[in-house]
Amino acid sequence: MMAIMVLVFAVPATTGAPAIGTGKTSGLTAQESKLLGELNLDNAWNQLGYLSSLGEKVAGSPAERDAQQYVYDQFSAMPMDEVWWETFPVAYWEHYGTTVRIVSNANEPIDATTYGDSPSIWGKDNNVPYYFGNTDGNKVLVAGVVDVGHGTAAEFDAVGDLSGMIALLHRDDNLQGWPNTAALEAGYHHAAAILFYGYYAGSDNPVGIKQDSVFSPIPAISISPNSAVHIQELMSTGPVTLEIGGRVDFHPRGESVNVAAVMWGTVKPDEYVVISGHIDAWWSGSNDDQSSIAAVLEYARLFSQARAAGMFTNERTLVFCSVGAEETGGIDDTWYNWLVGSYEFVVAHPEIMKGLVVELNLDGVSMPRASGKYWAENTWEMNGFVKQAIGDVGLAGLLSYYNPIWSWTDAWSFGAKGGGSTVQMIGWENGYDWTYHTQLDAMDIQSKAVLNMVLKLYVVMASRAVHALVLPMDFVPTCDWAAGYLAAEKVTMPASQTANIDAASKALSSLRTSAQSVNAYAATLKNAYANAKGPGEKAKIEAKADALNRAMIDARMIITPYTLGEGGTMGSWDVFLRSDQHSHDYGFVNAAVNWLKKNQESNALKSLESVYTMEWGKLYSRDTYVTTFNDMVNVYMYWGAVFDQQQMYVDVQGVYLGLKDGSMTNADAISQLTSIKDNQLVPWFAEDVGTLEWAWSEGSAILAGAVP
Repeated sequence: MMAIMVLVFAVPATTGAPAIGTGKTSGLTAQESKLLGELNLDNAWNQLGYLSSLGEKVAGSPAERDAQQYVYDQFSAMPMDEVWWETFPVAYWEHYGTTVRIVSNANEPIDATTYGDSPSIWGKDNNVPYYFGNTDGNKVLVAGVVDVGHGTAAEFDAVGDLSGMIALLHRDDNLQGWPNTAALEAGYHHAAAILFYGYYAGSDNPVGIKQDSVFSPIPAISISPNSAVHIQELMSTGPVTLEIGGRVDFHPRGESVNVAAVMWGTVKPDEYVVISGHIDAWWSGSNDDQSSIAAVLEYARLFSQARAAGMFTNERTLVFCSVGAEETGGIDDTWYNWLVGSYEFVVAHPEIMKGLVVELNLDGVSMPRASGKYWAENTWEMNGFVKQAIGDVGLAGLLSYYNPIWSWTDAWSFGAKGGGSTVQMIGWENGYDWTYHTQLDAMDIQSKAVLNMVLKLYVVMASRAVHALVLPMDFVPTCDWAAGYLAAEKVTMPASQTANIDAASKALSSLRTSAQSVNAYAATLKNAYANAKGPGEKAKIEAKADALNRAMIDARMIITPYTLGEGGTMGSWDVFLRSDQHSHDYGFVNAAVNWLKKNQESNALKSLESVYTMEWGKLYSRDTYVTTFNDMVNVYMYWGAVFDQQQMYVDVQGVYLGLKDGSMTNADAISQLTSIKDNQLVPWFAEDVGTLEWAWSEGSAILAGAVP
């Protein structure tokens, strides 16, 4: 699981929510109840304990491969039809351990690790040695520490040149966007290494040592906030010297593995229900994400053994999948750095995506929530399906859902990149930041009751998905979600775009009408099937339902990926209507121009600070900004390329800095910002709205053609 979320959605009040497992069930079929009775919670819990005991499993590492071998062996021991072992390339790094000692005040060790794919003090990069040390053959760094606060350009400038020094730096992604910005700033100020501590504001665990992928040009070492406070206390009485040792080797062409088990459908083998989680983990990763693999293994055991015992048949194909390289692992010069394994699985199996009914993804499903509230994240067309299952399993008031899917979990690969329907059980709330990606995400804080809740919900949804006469899709919520964005964009964009927005709105309205017709037709088919007199009549209805299902899948593969856009700020990986980033940025750039015309520079600066990339870019030097900006646009930090979902960014920092230091006149700033509006944001917006009009028109036609 890669990020935090900033969401606004309606949820039931948590006060007085029923305890897990105490809600009354309703609407379950006899077979669903029987399947739930066959769940083995102890087995899933024991699997979680074993997988957690295997320790850290970074993408492409022997530990990840060994864990996948275990999953493969477990699947192979079940009565499955096939078990797949599929490799794919990743960037892999090998950690040999990190040591930090305070040597100016006695000889005191500090627990630490090197951040993800950052260099350590020495190692090999594609078999070429590198060194950042100054003793022991440059394999150990002995240097003084300088506290640089949150590592903004102003804070680095205040301490001056850091040649040969270690920067102590408080991570807060609300300010920095992602730690790469502060790491770059440290490098440009000639720091020898960085000691990171903390996470988002309010989420610093005193003893938590964070792990992540950071893209640092110099050694980036992670310590706990308690250790940082201790160093700061020592610094208050005099200089502090640290000794840092550690080796990391980089292998730009490593290999990771996806493992899947298959139960072929008896009636519709070319239609699929996929249940998945990711095996790779920072530290032991009990919640993120060994809990999900434990659940996947239990689902596979349950359904395969139930079929072998004659108490279950799956009309559609069931696929149980453990993917690698979710946290990170994109090879050099690719346009993605996370969700690698699930993306590779989607690319490798177009037949699954062409027949996908729903992908039931899991990511962190065993942590208790202080709020007592849990939720699912899903593509809009599954709202009714998810809501019904929640109620029938007895989780109403305890579990809710929201839209759309976001680009920090594997659901994004199946939904946004594959065009499928996805439901994502995600164990997240602000309180989880406390342990997320730290050594504290271990078995002792997991909840058997929470895991059991998820197991029950997905058993019911999977069983319903493999047997549904008509696929449980309703595209009306998709239309309503998009309509809200278009209405706001019409207010923001210039009059020249009114016709384009109106055309897209007309296509969206047509899609909504077609979706309503499909819903009515689906209800008619289900009612007719329930009252059919014999096999012949049922067969005719099934044929009509099959044609409708095919149309819904075909329409969805256009509607979902072309409706979604992704971008925003680094720390949240926002997901929105594909045209919205350009509308957002246009609004603030236009406001800045209007303020400058009134000679109100301070208000213009505030407007520019709200442009995407400037939420963090306002705090950093031009060098750091340009490097990060180019990475966001050209390299690996966001999901672009396929379907062009990654919305392009505009660079307004040069204007911002020029206005701020007085080196740019208002007239020049107005000229440059107007050019950005007219030559970048407006054409990009027009192109995206045109794409929306096309996609919604195509989707509408496909759905309308399926209704007699």
